Amino acid sequence: MPLEKRTRVEIFLPIRSDTVVYRTVTEWLAEELAFSRGGSTLTTPFTGLYSSTTEKTLTRDQIQILFCDFDLDSEDLDGRAELVSYLNDLRLMLMEILHEEDVWIIYHSVTRIS
Repeated sequence: MPLEKRTRVEIFLPIRSDTVVYRTVTEWLAEELAFSRGGSTLTTPFTGLYSSTTEKTLTRDQIQILFCDFDLDSEDLDGRAELVSYLNDLRLMLMEILHEEDVWIIYHSVTRIS
């Protein structure tokens, strides 16, 4: 049984009903990852509870997780450096467009049975 090493990227996206930009950005990013990486998955909404760095209250947010598997072994140092640079640029772009304090993006190794 052949095994295939990949890197799963998960992007935590807030859901806002008061502005259309969130839906537009989420749909664009899901389609972009599907076209460029062969597929993407957007979860159903979750409720998150967050402590803001600028306020002393807790915020209850609705979020979705967009995930995609990259054809990359995360132990490959050159590939990982390129991935981290791409993900950081993506994070900064999302923070600017969505006017968020932070956008969480994580990655981890997955092994696919093919």
